[in-house]
Formats: sequence, C-alpha cells, structure tokens
Amino acid sequence: MLKLALRNVLRNRRRTLLTLLSLGGGYALMVLQLSVTEGSYDQMLGTYTRDTTGHVQITATGYVETPRLYDSLALTNADLDELSQQNGVVAVTPRIESSALAYGETQSFPVEVLGIDPQREAALSYLTDKISRGDYFTAAPDADGYFPAMIGVTVARQLKLDVGGELVLVSQGADGSLANDLYRITAIVGSGDSVEARRVYLPLQAAQLFYAMPGKVHRIIVLGSDYRRAPQLATRLNEWTQAHWPAAEVEATSWQVVAADFYRTMQADKSGGQVTMLILVFLVCVGVLNTILMSVMERTGEFGVLKAIGTAPGRLFRLILLEALLLALIACVVAMLIILPINAWFTWVGLEIEPIEFSGLVFTRYVGQMSLFVFAQPALLVIVATLFVALWPAWRAAKLVPVEAMRKL
Repeated sequence: MLKLALRNVLRNRRRTLLTLLSLGGGYALMVLQLSVTEGSYDQMLGTYTRDTTGHVQITATGYVETPRLYDSLALTNADLDELSQQNGVVAVTPRIESSALAYGETQSFPVEVLGIDPQREAALSYLTDKISRGDYFTAAPDADGYFPAMIGVTVARQLKLDVGGELVLVSQGADGSLANDLYRITAIVGSGDSVEARRVYLPLQAAQLFYAMPGKVHRIIVLGSDYRRAPQLATRLNEWTQAHWPAAEVEATSWQVVAADFYRTMQADKSGGQVTMLILVFLVCVGVLNTILMSVMERTGEFGVLKAIGTAPGRLFRLILLEALLLALIACVVAMLIILPINAWFTWVGLEIEPIEFSGLVFTRYVGQMSLFVFAQPALLVIVATLFVALWPAWRAAKLVPVEAMRKL
C-alpha cells in the first residue's frame, strides 16, 4: 500500500510539487506565527509574573478577591526559609500592601504603600532595575532614626520631592490607631506610565511599625521555576500552608487567579491567533482537495479495474487517505527543515521593534520560541486537515461501480 501510494503521489510531479509548496508554505507560516506569539507571551508573562504577581501568592483566605488591611499572616524569617526549601520554589518575598496620604512640604497626594523585604524583593522582582534616580534602600534606619523610602515618579512630581527629601505618611493602623511617620527618600522609581508611579516603597519593618502589624504581612510572593506550572505549585503549597498554619485560614493562589482579568485577556488574544491559523489551513486545504480530487478522477478507470479484480472498497479508501498523508508528511518535514534556522534566529536574536514598556520594563524586540509545541501543533493541524479534505475523494473512489468506472479507460 505504501509503495503504491508513493508511486501515485509521484505520478504527476508538477502537481505534487505545487501541492507540497502550498502545504509547506502554510505550515511554515503557522510555525512562525505560533513561535512569535508564544515567544512574546513567554517574554511578557515571565516578566509580569516575576515582577508583579509572582507565580503563587500565599494570603489569608479571601484576601486576593477583597484585600483588607486586617487580613494578614503571622510570619517569621524561619517561615520564609522553610518555604524557600519547598519543591519547585525558587524565591520568596513578603509584602505589606495598603494606602496612605503622603505629604510633601506644601501638598498632599494619595499613594499606594508597599512594605517589602529589600534583599528578598531584589532577588525576586525587577524593582532595582526601575530606579531612575537615587539608590536602592536598605532595611535599617539612618543615623537620625528615620527609615528610608522609595517613591514613584508621579508621587515625586505631585509632592515636589526628590532624593534626600522628607516624606510624611498618614493612614490608619490595623489596630484602629492613627498611623503617621516621616521617611527619608533614597530613590525615585519607575516612569510616568508604570504601576510604580503612585507607589511608596518602605522596608518591611518600617511598614509593620507604621500599620501596627508586628510580625505580620499581607502577601507572600512565591516564584517557581516556570510560570506555566503555577497551578501545580499552588496545589503543593496549599498542602504546606495547611500544615504550617493549621488554625488559620490561609490559601495559596496561582497568578492565573490573582490576575484573572489579565489572564482572560491573554487567552482571548491567543484564541484570535488560533482562528488565524485555522483560516490559513482552510485556504491551503482547498488546494489540497483540488489536487486529490483531480487525481482520483484521472484514475477512475484504474480504480474500476482494481475493484473488478476483487480489491475491497475499504482498501481503495485507505489508499487515497495514505496518499494524502504522504503529501502532508513530506510537506511538513521539508518545511520544518527550512523553517528551523529561521525560527532559531527569531528565538535567539529576535526582530527589533519600537520600544514597548510593559510592567515598568522596556522591550525592544519580538522573540520566538524553540519548542516541540511550536513545530508539532501546526504539523498536526496540517495532517488532520489534509486527511479530512481527502475523505470525500476517498469515499468517491471506494463507491465506484467497476463497469461504469472502466468506461473511463
């Protein structure tokens, strides 16, 4: 059957070549589209999850949906060290998140306050890369007893503050008391359009004192080895949290849940790319259908003879499908060999673009992805689509009446 199918495929070499060009070109375009799409998303999501949400967040139950100042976790350095040793965990950092009213010399401005562990945050996120002026702070107060603070560019502009200036924060503590304190500015962070623009960063100890939350945090940000495996990591960490805080309502949540709106938008965009691929496959398969149907019609007399000497209809049906499968396989293999170095260039060099800022970082090139998925999914799509369009010509050949078919000889 294989020998016969290959002979039939090579019978009209010009038509076969045109069909292979059509199938191979469609496959190559789909590989490039999928590679750039997946590579760009990998680049952006890797940055976004590491810098903003982490791969998994450990919080009080319900805090992700409705953040409140009072929903906190008791946490020690020993807890963080133990969490860091869990399977799949690369880095962890605690955060306190709330709001406050910031004062400069003459003006006030509402801000988002983040209390962070300077060393752990620097090892997990890209915060140190976003400092536009000044120096990254430490956890210790200065010689006058004032804790350092880093402020976003919008805060600095609204309050007319700069590095070395003094910032006053006023808010409410977790115990209901009035929270107020003065801080020395060590750095200006982010740009005007970044999420850091309206933030004030404090050392974790300073934030705990300010909000009357001794030894407590709102979130524990966990970075794993791969953002795509975040749900599995969250499941494992949920078991750890239940054992570690048996009396408390604590949950581990993956970034897909924490940033649900962003994740849905990303999935919708990917679905649009899949629709484009399906349209491309449809256009390619119209040509494939024409080729196979013409081949079957040209060989109608031959099929009549085969059926007359006892060839089963199912055997003819399988023969036509095998010919279509050979066309798809040859096209995919040849196109893969051609597109492999091009995709490698996209992956390791990339295409330069106008600078795009995302999560406070600037991207200057589109990159591809070198993976089995990028090459296998389009190949599977081409093969399945080719076999599908070959069903009707194969069924037509199987249903031929020998006497009527042999009249075509």
